[in-house]
Amino acid sequence: KAVERIIRAFNNNEKIAIYADFDLDGTPGLALLKKGLEQLGFKDILYYQPKRLSEGYGVHSHAIDSLLGQGVQLIITVDVGITAIESVKYANLKGIDVIITDHHLPKEELPPAYAIVNPNKNECESNLGHLAGTGVAFYLILALRTEMKKLGLLKTDMNPKELLDCFAIGTLTDLVPMINENRSLVKHGLHVLKNTKRPGIKALLRAVDLEDKNILSEDISFKIAP
Repeated sequence: KAVERIIRAFNNNEKIAIYADFDLDGTPGLALLKKGLEQLGFKDILYYQPKRLSEGYGVHSHAIDSLLGQGVQLIITVDVGITAIESVKYANLKGIDVIITDHHLPKEELPPAYAIVNPNKNECESNLGHLAGTGVAFYLILALRTEMKKLGLLKTDMNPKELLDCFAIGTLTDLVPMINENRSLVKHGLHVLKNTKRPGIKALLRAVDLEDKNILSEDISFKIAP
């Protein structure tokens, strides 16, 4: 359902905003989702992260107002939103659809979002509950790519492996279990990270003396992440 709504936004040239948590799962998750959407052909992707000290955690109504003022018609969350019942109601009232991607445990009542992608929802049968928020965003990109290829909407294909540097950072820093998909994709992500083309990450690698070196998981946890 999330993929269907995002493709509708693509076909109708709707303005999309990514609303991500401010931590080291939400931040690489935002970068991964934004870059992935752009590589799939989406244009003008806006984004918003609340400020940790002045706004705090969560989806905030004033942020929804700000995005509405910029013409946003669809919000996709990353690593946040599964408990944002009132905020999603507010977005619906303002005519904005919300797709929640998250991995945190839901409360008994779910937000009235257009779609919720969360492997830790009770009825989810994916067995992917070990994913961090960045991982959930990655799997959304995979599903979207598959459907867009099927519909003939991709002018040029994209390589999802290029996004695994962000997957590795988000997964390792959020301390989710290093099992199954997490383990194999982080392993590939460490190789991508070594050869990253992202200027910000390249600057970080220089700053911690990791440029052109093999990068280990502890390098991310104890050098890059801080």
